[in-house]
Amino acid sequence: MALIEQLLVAEKQADEIVANAKKNRLTKLKQAREKADEELKDFREKEEAKFQKDCAVKAKADPNESLKATTLQEIEKVINDYATNKGRCVEFVVGKVLDVATSLTSTQKQALQTGTVETNTSSTQKPALQTIGSTEEKLDFDLYG
Repeated sequence: MALIEQLLVAEKQADEIVANAKKNRLTKLKQAREKADEELKDFREKEEAKFQKDCAVKAKADPNESLKATTLQEIEKVINDYATNKGRCVEFVVGKVLDVATSLTSTQKQALQTGTVETNTSSTQKPALQTIGSTEEKLDFDLYG
């Protein structure tokens, strides 16, 4: 019987150890949760303060000033682009104006010979394009009416 009593006492002690371990585990979990909640609360407070500070700065900032600054930068870019490219642009336009073909293509010659090209010869309007002599001669443009 002494062995049974000893076994019962050992079992009782084991149950107490397990109960204490569960109790300690729950206590530690509760403490960890409380600490995490506290850290989270501190973090939220800091982030909220930072957010409010940023909002205050943005509320004080004038959006028109920002827009004006951006607009001035864009205008400056356009002026710089103009200054950089105006010479090339003038050269390109003058080159295209002066590079006029003075001869007719074979298709144009054929159209003139067959009479498929009509000229407007009404009394109120002068023809914009007239042929002088044969179709292979130079064209005369009446630009000023």
